[in-house]
Amino acid sequence: MAKRTAIIDIGSNSISLVIYEKSSRYAFHLIEKVRSKVRIGEGAYENNGHLRDEVMDKAYNTLEDFLSVSKSLNCTKILAVATSALRDAPNKKVFLKRVSDGLKLNIKIIDGKKEAYFGAVASLNLLPKINNATTIDIGGGSTELAKIENGKIVDTISLNIGTVRLKELFFEKKKEYSLVIDYINEILKQLPKTFKSSNVIGIGGTIRALSSTILIDTKYPIDSLHAFEYMYQEHKNFVMSIAQSEVLKLKNTSIPRSRYDTIREGSSIFFMLCEQLGAEKIITSKAGVREGVYLSDILRNCDHIFPHNFNISIKSLVDRFAIYNKNITQVQKTAIAIYDQTHHVFDKGEYYREIIMMSSKLLLITRRLNIYSNSDMSFGFLVENLNFSLSHEQKIVIALILKYAHQNNTNEKEIKKFKELAPSIEVIKWLSFILSLTVCINKNKKIQKIEILFDESELSVKTESKMFLASQCIKKIKKPASFTLRFL
Repeated sequence: MAKRTAIIDIGSNSISLVIYEKSSRYAFHLIEKVRSKVRIGEGAYENNGHLRDEVMDKAYNTLEDFLSVSKSLNCTKILAVATSALRDAPNKKVFLKRVSDGLKLNIKIIDGKKEAYFGAVASLNLLPKINNATTIDIGGGSTELAKIENGKIVDTISLNIGTVRLKELFFEKKKEYSLVIDYINEILKQLPKTFKSSNVIGIGGTIRALSSTILIDTKYPIDSLHAFEYMYQEHKNFVMSIAQSEVLKLKNTSIPRSRYDTIREGSSIFFMLCEQLGAEKIITSKAGVREGVYLSDILRNCDHIFPHNFNISIKSLVDRFAIYNKNITQVQKTAIAIYDQTHHVFDKGEYYREIIMMSSKLLLITRRLNIYSNSDMSFGFLVENLNFSLSHEQKIVIALILKYAHQNNTNEKEIKKFKELAPSIEVIKWLSFILSLTVCINKNKKIQKIEILFDESELSVKTESKMFLASQCIKKIKKPASFTLRFL
C-alpha cells in the first residue's frame, strides 16, 4: 500500500500537484497542494495545436519542482496525467521525451472520455449520494461530461470547447459575441439528448468561481464550496451577465481576480450547456480529475466506488485522531441505544439516526481537538474537514451537536445563524443531549452492556457497574424536556 501518493494533473490552463496520505485501506487526506498557472496550451489553438518552446520550458521547470516536493514528502507513488492541450499537440512527443529523459517521469495522456470518467468517479465518491446527474468539467481546451444513472456512470463525452480555446479564437480578437454563441452551438450538436438532466454537477475552476460568487452574494451561512447547491433558474441571468461582461467590469463582482482572464469564456460554455441539458439544480464539486485518478487507483478492486456505508470524512478523522477504537464502538452503541428509545419524541421518521451514528464516532475525537475546552475550535475544524460525502446540512448539524454536547447546553442564537441548513432548535437540543449523556455514561471508559429505558417521564440507564463519575456528570446536562434522569 502506497502511504503517500502524488497526483500531477497537466491541464491546458494550469499544472497541479496534490499529495494524499492513506490512513487505512480506503481512507485518506490531503497533505499538500500546489498549482502553477503554466498555460501549456497558450498560443496552441492558433497554431494548429503545437506547443510553444517557452511554454514547454515553463512546464518542465514546474514538473521538476513538483517532483522535488513529492520527494521531500516521501511519496512512494507518482501518477501524472495530461489532458486536452497535450493530447491535441502534434509535437507532444518532444515534450514527453524531454520529461521522461530529464526527470524520469512518465506522463499518461488521457483521452476526453477517460477525463470525463475521472471527474464522475470523484463526484460519485466525494459528494453526497447521487443517483442521477450529469457532470460538467470545463477545462482550458475541452469540456467533459459524464452521465450518471442510478448511481453509475453510463456514458461520457468530450467536447472541443474550453476557456483558453475560446479566449484565443474569439475573445482576444474581440470578435462579435454572436460568433462565440454560434461556435458553441455547433459543438453542442455532438451532445446526445441522453445527457439531459435536472441535476448538474459542476467541476473545474470556472464553475467553482461562479459558485463561490453566488455563495458570497447570497450570504450563505458557511464558507464551504464543495457540495454547495443552488437553483439554476435563480442565477442564470448572473451567469450570462458574466459571460457578456467587459473584463474591467468584473471588478464590480465577487468573481476572484485570478479568474478574470477566462471566466467570460467559461461562463459562456456553462450557460449554454445548462440550457441544453435542462439543468435545474447545480451541485458544486471541488473534486475532479486529480481525485478521480487517485480514487480509481485505490478503489481498483471495487469498481471505483467506496464500500456501502463507508464515509471518507468520518473514517479519515477517526483514523487520525482516535486513541482507542473500542471506546468509539462502545460510545456509538450507547448513543444509538439512547436515540432508539427517545427519537419518537422529536424524530418520528428516524432521519437523524445516521447523524447520531456518525457524530458518536467523532465524540471522543472532538474532545482531543478542543483547546482548554474551547469547543469553537472543534466546530470550525469539523466544518472544514467534514467535506466529503456529506451534505452541508449533515455537516452543520454534526458540528453543532458535537459542540453543544461538550458544552452540555445549546446556543439558540447561534443555531438561528444556520437556519438555512440546520434543523429545528428542538431537534438540535435532543441530538446534543443524546451525545452529552453518552459522554457521561462512558466516563469510566468501561466496555460494558448498557440498557436505556424511556417513558417520557423518566429516562433510566442500567449498567453492569457503579457509575460514580457518570452520576456526577449528568448533573451538568441540560435536558431537552421535563423528565427524570437516573441510573439503575
